[in-house]
Amino acid sequence: MKLTKKGKMLAAILAIAFVVYNVIFFILCGFTDHGATFWLSWAFMQVAFGAMICVGCILGRQGMFLRDWLFGYPIVKHSTLYLIIEFIVSTVFVVLDDRMPWGWALAVQLLLFAVYLIFAISCFLAKETITEVKTKASDKTRFIKLLRADAEMLVEKCDDPALKEQCRKFAESVRYSDPMSDEALFELEKELAYTVSQCDSAIVAKEYAQAAELCTKASMLLMERNRKCKALK
Repeated sequence: MKLTKKGKMLAAILAIAFVVYNVIFFILCGFTDHGATFWLSWAFMQVAFGAMICVGCILGRQGMFLRDWLFGYPIVKHSTLYLIIEFIVSTVFVVLDDRMPWGWALAVQLLLFAVYLIFAISCFLAKETITEVKTKASDKTRFIKLLRADAEMLVEKCDDPALKEQCRKFAESVRYSDPMSDEALFELEKELAYTVSQCDSAIVAKEYAQAAELCTKASMLLMERNRKCKALK
């Protein structure tokens, strides 16, 4: 994935922080005479850095928009909080290396990581839910958008003044119709679309009397559709 300018700057900052942390850490603590508590704490700190790098560099701007269900915080904020809390907790366990059983270090930091993962996953689930809602909303408004285009084409194609005015009124009714559809209206909307298609064919064939009847039928179907649409809300 290509990084933006801000993404590259963030990657550089995280890389510097990662290197500085590890250099200072081992200068102060050394590499020898350490127990399991020490190494577990160091490993979990590397995991925290890894999580921050993944969110900040790989997700980029998307990391600012993915929010959890419970608090609505962006995933980058959860990653930052996890990094800070893990730094504090791991430092405490490193200092208490000889006096703290490794089981406690593993349990506490594993629980902390699990909580972070839950919030991180919830951010992605929330994004999927929002995407599904937007897709469904788009599908439910597609019919009226297509019908509006078809109705406007009737006006454009018609040469008869009286029929043209009738088609114009129908197109205006479509324009002010409820844009949200419903599965219960599928058959009615299908019949309405078919009637408009027949009216279009009649206009092309210059069968204006038949086209006028079909336009009237389409107007009645549209009125029925809008009333049922209102009743379903």
